[in-house]
Amino acid sequence: MDKQQLSQIFENYLAGNWAHARCSLNYENPFQLICATALSAQCTDKRVNEITPNLFRAYPDAFALANADYDSVAAIVKSAGLYQTKAKNLISMAKALVERHGGEVPDTMEELTALAGVGRKTANVILGNIWHRPGVVVDTHVKRISNRLGLVNSDDPVKIERELEQLIDGENHCIWGHRCISFGREICTAKSPKCTICGVKDVCKYYASL
Repeated sequence: MDKQQLSQIFENYLAGNWAHARCSLNYENPFQLICATALSAQCTDKRVNEITPNLFRAYPDAFALANADYDSVAAIVKSAGLYQTKAKNLISMAKALVERHGGEVPDTMEELTALAGVGRKTANVILGNIWHRPGVVVDTHVKRISNRLGLVNSDDPVKIERELEQLIDGENHCIWGHRCISFGREICTAKSPKCTICGVKDVCKYYASL
């Protein structure tokens, strides 16, 4: 079986079991999503969702956050981990949004990754969920699962992204990511994966090695 066939089997399995998967970060607009995604680095989405209501209440848009006091932002995001860097990046990002984009979130990879604290993962979250553009989000779940299955053989997020983009139709990149993450949280967990109830164990490289 080649990787394209394996990818299609996995995609069908995800669609059949997590058809309505969605972004687990709470947001109402592009500004809120880019802030929430930036905060989610090395932090659970659940924790981010506990932080962002206070953050957005204090700073509802890029203009407000651009003029924010560092200590005030740091106090709000402290429980997200790496809070000093994240607070600094949020303010810098907001300033760039105001100065370069009129306070709006841009819609290209190049413009997004030029913002403080925004890497390819965050950029692809924005491109897919807000602008409906192709781009595979490679988070810890996608990285783990794609390697276990045998879709890729790499620890490099950019290489994984490029290879998965060749295997998955562009129009499905965003929903595939949400479904794969749900699968990773429920079945293909980092520790003690539930292989016995997994619907793709028969084509999984990891399961075959057990």
